[in-house]
Amino acid sequence: MIMCFALTGVIVQKASAQTQKDIQSPQVESNGSVTFRFLAPNALKVLLIMDDSKPRPMTKDTGGVWSYTATFAPDIYRYTFSVDGNILPDPNNPYIKPLFRRALGQSLAHVPGPSTLSWELNDVPHGVMSQHFFKSKLIGDDRDIRVYTPPGYDPKRKEPYPVLYLFHGLTDETSAWVTAGRENIIMDNLIAQGKAKPMIIINTLGYGAPEMFTPGTGQRTKEAYQKNEALFIPALLNEVIPMVEKLYNVGKSKKYRAVAGLSMGGGQSLDAGLNHADVFDYVGSFSPAVILLDPDYNKAFPNLNESVNKKLKLVWIAIGKDDYLVPSDRKFIDWLKSKHIAFEYKETEGVHSYQVWRRYLTEFVPLLFK
Repeated sequence: MIMCFALTGVIVQKASAQTQKDIQSPQVESNGSVTFRFLAPNALKVLLIMDDSKPRPMTKDTGGVWSYTATFAPDIYRYTFSVDGNILPDPNNPYIKPLFRRALGQSLAHVPGPSTLSWELNDVPHGVMSQHFFKSKLIGDDRDIRVYTPPGYDPKRKEPYPVLYLFHGLTDETSAWVTAGRENIIMDNLIAQGKAKPMIIINTLGYGAPEMFTPGTGQRTKEAYQKNEALFIPALLNEVIPMVEKLYNVGKSKKYRAVAGLSMGGGQSLDAGLNHADVFDYVGSFSPAVILLDPDYNKAFPNLNESVNKKLKLVWIAIGKDDYLVPSDRKFIDWLKSKHIAFEYKETEGVHSYQVWRRYLTEFVPLLFK
């Protein structure tokens, strides 16, 4: 039987149906031991790639199956395989985080932990995830938003619900905070524990210049990133928020709105929140990619001064100590200090990954709508 990976440059692999059927990947044991496997009998080198960007060499057996085994702490891990230089997800693992405008995504390995971990599924009331599609007149494409409504959401409740607008990172699409971030499970647990107010979460597509990702022609140039930001914010303010306020029982003043995001979305949340303090009360920024904003922060935030401290209830910024964005984020933090902006900032253990972002969401959400 011939199995073909329809990707440019990938060597066609031959294997029996029985060999393919026997592959289990990832194989997660109760002690945290995880074995990753990939069938590639003709490959010369296969590596396991994870969020820390440290390639892990895999070993090939006599049947052409490459494997790597290690013990991991309870968490959820993104990974792919490098097969002779070609990056592929795990074909034997249906648990995946899609990538924007790509057929393939990043595989996810779940190492279960205690119920006290905020992203672990527990026997508590669960909210509902919904998806809405709309035509963006500002950006010129058809796009979607994902919506989390809390357990027992009442569209006729007298007191409207608060809303957290939560943005994804570069290359992600709107489902990322659900598939890898497990926002709905985190929210269910926090609400059940009385740590967070029941709120609605909106995940909107973070691209004002989606053509950057068009296969074959997309170019991620400086000009494209500038356009991306320049159109994303108006689309958020003039299209997404009005649509949400029409579809759901949410508050229509700033005291009911928070904004947060990770990486690219972390930079966008700073842009939205600091430049539009009349729209939002709370700002959260997780490992923000401020490098995607104007490098002259006085231009990126032209009207920002300490008067914003009276308008915003919270500006919360966090990043992992081993994140490659630490130098640029520290520079931005110094700039905020020079402008006398009130904020909370912390550096934790970790790299640029959902392992830190799930924890940041867990810590940030209980601070909202007090």
